[in-house]
Amino acid sequence: MLKFIHQRKLFFLALFLLVFRTMYGLVSEFWFDDEFQIYLIGLKSFTTGTWPYYGPDIVYTQTQISGALQGLLISSAFYIIKIPEAPILLLNLLSFGSLSFLAYYITKRVDTIPSWLTWIIVLTTPWAMVYSTRVLNISYALVFSVFFFVAFFEALPLYKQAILSKKTSFFLMGLTTTFIMQLHLSWVLLIVFGGIAFTVQLKTKRSQLVIFTVLYLSGILLGALTIIPTWLYTTTPVETLDSNIVFNHSNWLNLPIILLRLLSFATNEIPYILGTPSNRIDIVTSQLWFIPVTITLLIIGFLQVGLLVISFFRNKSDKEWRYLKWFPVASAVLLYGMFFFSIKGPSSHTFYILFPPIMLYSFYCYQWLIEKKPFALSILKIMAILGLFFHVGLGMYNYEHKSLYKDRQKIQQALDKMDYHILGRRRADDWGYGY
Repeated sequence: MLKFIHQRKLFFLALFLLVFRTMYGLVSEFWFDDEFQIYLIGLKSFTTGTWPYYGPDIVYTQTQISGALQGLLISSAFYIIKIPEAPILLLNLLSFGSLSFLAYYITKRVDTIPSWLTWIIVLTTPWAMVYSTRVLNISYALVFSVFFFVAFFEALPLYKQAILSKKTSFFLMGLTTTFIMQLHLSWVLLIVFGGIAFTVQLKTKRSQLVIFTVLYLSGILLGALTIIPTWLYTTTPVETLDSNIVFNHSNWLNLPIILLRLLSFATNEIPYILGTPSNRIDIVTSQLWFIPVTITLLIIGFLQVGLLVISFFRNKSDKEWRYLKWFPVASAVLLYGMFFFSIKGPSSHTFYILFPPIMLYSFYCYQWLIEKKPFALSILKIMAILGLFFHVGLGMYNYEHKSLYKDRQKIQQALDKMDYHILGRRRADDWGYGY
C-alpha cells in the first residue's frame, strides 16, 4: 500500500514537472539568432515539403552539419499540429522522457536522497531548464546524450545489478552517437567514450566483443539513415566541417576553467542562466521578490561547486566511487586536449552533452555530504523549491521580452501561407549553399 502511494505521488510530481518545464520552454528565448535559425530549419522543411539535408549552422566557418535529423525533429511537430508552439511541445516531451530516465537511473544508483527530490533536481536544475526546454540543437543533443551515458556506465563493470544489458548498452551507444553527430560537433567525444567501453571489454568479456561490436555498428548504421541522403546529395557546402579544426594556441590556461564549467552543469550557475551583466540586472530587478531567491541560489551554487571539488578527495572505498570520481577530471583533460584543435573556445554549451554524467557524479557527492551532515538534506530540499520559484520569475520576464509570444502572429502566418520567408531567411539563403 505504501509503495502504491509513493508511486502515485511520483506520478503526479512527474506530471507537474512536465507541465512546468513545457510552460517554461514556451516562454523561453526564441528570437535570438541561434534559436531562430534552428527553428527555421524545420519550418523550411515543413512549408516547402523538402528534405532537410543539412542541420545546424557553424557560423564561424559558414558550414553546416550533415544530416536531416535536426530538421525532421522540428518539422514532424508541425505535421502533428500546425501551430507555432508545436516544436517546443514535442521537444519538451522528448527531453522530459530523457531526463526522467536519468532521474530514475540516479535513484537506482544513489538511494540516500528521496526519489521526489532527485526528480526535481535533475529536471529543474538551471542547466536542465535553460536548454532542454527550448528549440536549440544542444537541447535535442541532450535527449540522446542521456541514453548514451547511461548505456556507457552500464557497459562498464561498475555495478553488480545491471539496469541495461551490455548488448543493449553497446547498441544504444552506437545509435545515439550518429544521432548527436547530426546535431552538434561535440559528438566526437562519444567516440572516445565508446572506445573506453570497448577497451574495458577486452579485460572482462572478450568472448562477447564480436557481438558487442556488431550491435554498436548496427546502432551507428541505424542512426545514420538520416545522414546517408546527404552523403548522396550532389550539392555540398563550399566549406567542409574540416575548416572548424584549427590550432587554438590560446587554450593553454583553460584546463581549470573547463573543469569548473563542467562541474557547474550540476549546480545553480545563476550568472550564466541570467545572461549578460546588463541583462542580469534587468531580470533580477524586474520583480522585487525575485532578488532574495536569486541571491540565495547564487550562494548555494558556489557552495555546490565547492562540494563537487572537495568530494573528489574524500576517503571512500566503494568500487563505484573509485571509478566514477575520475570522470569529471578525465573529461576535463579530454576536452582540454580537443579545444587545442577547435575554432571555438571552451564555452560551456559546447560540451553540454556531458551534463548527464556530471549530474550522476553530483548525487554521489550529495550522498556523502548527507551521510556526514544530515542537515544537508534540508538544504537540498530548500534549494529545489527555491529553484522552482526562480524559474517562475525568469519565465515571467522571458514571456514579455524573449518568447515567441512577442510576435506569434508572424509565425502563424508563415505556417498558414506555407512560406517560411514570412518569418525570416535561413543563413543558407544568404550563403547560397546548404539548407
